[in-house]
Amino acid sequence: MRRRLPQVPRQDQMAAVLSVPRDSGRGPETELALRDTAIMELLYATGIRVSELCGLDIDDLDEGRNVVLPKATYQRYVKHTQGATTLAVTSPADNSSVSGSPVTVTGTTAPGNTVYVAATNTDANSATTLATTIAGASGAFSVDVAITGGTSVLNIVAVSPSGATAHAQRTIVFDFVPGQLILDVSDPDGDDNGPGTYQYPTSDNFHAGAFDIERFQVYDAGSDVIFRLKTRDLTPTFGSPLGAQLVDVYVHVPGAAPTSTAASFAGRNYTIAPAFAWSRLIEVQGFGQRYIDANSTPNTLGVVNISANAVSRFITFRVSKASLGTPAPGWGLTVVLTGQDGFSSDQARGFQPTPQEFQFGVCAPGGTAPICAVDPNTVPKAVDVITPPGVAQSTELDPTLGPVVLQGVTIP
Repeated sequence: MRRRLPQVPRQDQMAAVLSVPRDSGRGPETELALRDTAIMELLYATGIRVSELCGLDIDDLDEGRNVVLPKATYQRYVKHTQGATTLAVTSPADNSSVSGSPVTVTGTTAPGNTVYVAATNTDANSATTLATTIAGASGAFSVDVAITGGTSVLNIVAVSPSGATAHAQRTIVFDFVPGQLILDVSDPDGDDNGPGTYQYPTSDNFHAGAFDIERFQVYDAGSDVIFRLKTRDLTPTFGSPLGAQLVDVYVHVPGAAPTSTAASFAGRNYTIAPAFAWSRLIEVQGFGQRYIDANSTPNTLGVVNISANAVSRFITFRVSKASLGTPAPGWGLTVVLTGQDGFSSDQARGFQPTPQEFQFGVCAPGGTAPICAVDPNTVPKAVDVITPPGVAQSTELDPTLGPVVLQGVTIP
């Protein structure tokens, strides 16, 4: 009699089977439970035979050789095909931010299909939560799935009663920040032009909005202080999620000493207003960092933990309270965004009279504003800044009006 390979079980059936080793009473993290789970998941994921699995050695994981017997390949992977059904996911949108947990997944599929949703947090060791529902008579479905802070990949699978399947995937960000929000300042869109004339480099590595601040926040997070700066675009650049940007935060602490009004480097071509003289400087970029005090020979104060998310468009960085202090009303923060350049002595991207492939332009070609005649080596390396009420960025950053002095914002 002709022998056939068995049909593939449905996802819900396999979920029940795969849970057996961990629910067997031996404890989910015992060696036997972990071994049996690995065996069953390997059988399910690859379709290999038990005899093939038993013949595996640990060295097989590195040799890249085929351990599946060729005689089983045709019937298993070519002749046997999985039936298809319909699936359309209407929310959440791919690469979108969500405001909390759970997140509601909605869409349509064939009436009576079972819909499974697996939410895997790629920022938290691939922790996964599951949810399921059955589509109604119209085919519409809505199911809530729990998520945790960070980036989650949603795998949505529809399974028909006959075993036909369809799959969709969405990436979302739950932009959760622990702690108390103590400063939240917005900044206008479209002012990523310094004094009003600056132009982005012409290389397609630089995306519109990459240097446009939209929001700046400070959180008191227990033992740490968290800073967040949102840009209009945070597309990865030069292989880094934070490859284009250079952020400086000059921290003014009332009564602190010593303090400085100097920029991070003299070549930045600006100073800090005396009322916001800083005792701490935090500088972050995709390929380095600085965290120093204001001594004549600066001391490095510690490590800045930096992350960036292209979906939420937030650059997030944190330092310890032990090194910074506890932010309080009256603290001042001067925030500057410009382009990073690891080949520059001051780590900031340079300027030319008009934009070049990898350098900013003081003006567009043919510009006639007074600043267009200024030596590009003397203009402030500040593409966007956070200004306090009553201060116009176009005036503050214009070197034709006098020395460029930056004002900060104050924690209320």
